[in-house]
Amino acid sequence: MTQDIDKPDAPTPASAGSFNSFMPLVLPDPSIKRDSFNELINNRGIRFLHSKSYPCSNIKTLDDNAHDMLCPHCDGSGILYYDRREIFGLFSSNSIDRQFEKNGVWEMGTVVVTLPTEYADGTEADFSMFDRLEVQDFTVRLWELKEYEPREDNKQQLRYPIIKTSRVEAVTHEARREFIEGTDFTIEDGKIKWVPGMTPNYNPLTEHGQVYSVNYYCKPIYVVLNPLRELRVTQESDGLNKHVRRLPQQVVLRRDFYVNAPEKIK
Repeated sequence: MTQDIDKPDAPTPASAGSFNSFMPLVLPDPSIKRDSFNELINNRGIRFLHSKSYPCSNIKTLDDNAHDMLCPHCDGSGILYYDRREIFGLFSSNSIDRQFEKNGVWEMGTVVVTLPTEYADGTEADFSMFDRLEVQDFTVRLWELKEYEPREDNKQQLRYPIIKTSRVEAVTHEARREFIEGTDFTIEDGKIKWVPGMTPNYNPLTEHGQVYSVNYYCKPIYVVLNPLRELRVTQESDGLNKHVRRLPQQVVLRRDFYVNAPEKIK
C-alpha cells in the first residue's frame, strides 16, 4: 500500500549548482535561410562572369565521335559557351597542387566555390560540367616561354589574354636582353605587339626565332568539374506551411590551362 505525498507548499530552494536553462520556451525554425545565404555570398564573394557550356556538334558522324580539330567555332576544344552573366561566388577552399613544365606553370589543383541560387536579375542560376567562370576584379601572375616568330601583324599570343607584363627577357650565353613594355612592344587585344626593329632575333635559314620568357598578369578563368551535390535544398516555414527551396550550390573548379586557342605556326 502506497502513501500519498502532499504537494510542496513552497518552491524548492536553488542549490549552489543550479542555473537557469538557456533553452527557449519555443524552438526557432532550424532550417537554413536561403535568402540570408545568398546575401552572404553576394556581400562577401568576388565577381565572376558565368558562361554555360554545351558540346560543339561539328562532328561528321556519331559512329566515331570524331570532332574537327581545326574547328573555327570552338578552336578544337569541343565545347561552346553561351548566356554570359555576372554572378558572385565565395571561395571556400584552395588546392596548392601544381605541375611545373617547360612552358610555364600548369595549375592542376582544384578549388571549391559557393555560388548563389539566382543572378542579380532574379533568374535562377545553375551550374554544370565544363561551365566557365571568369574572375573579373583580380589578376594572377603567370609565366611562359615563347619563340619569336615574325608575323604580318607583329602579334604573339600567350595562353591567357595579357593585362600587363611584369618582365619580358631573352637570355643567351653571351648576354641578357630585357624588352620593355611601351618601348619594344605594346599590349593589344591581350597579345604582345612587337615594335618593328625592336623584336627578338630571328634566323631565316633555320626558321627559328629567339626564345624569350614572359612574366605577365591575367584574369584567371576556371572550368566547372562537377557540382558537389546534385541537388541542394532546404525547407523553410512561413508560419503555416513548409516549402522546399533550392540553396546555393558548391562546385568544384579547376583553372583553365589554355584559354586562348593554340597559336598556329605560320
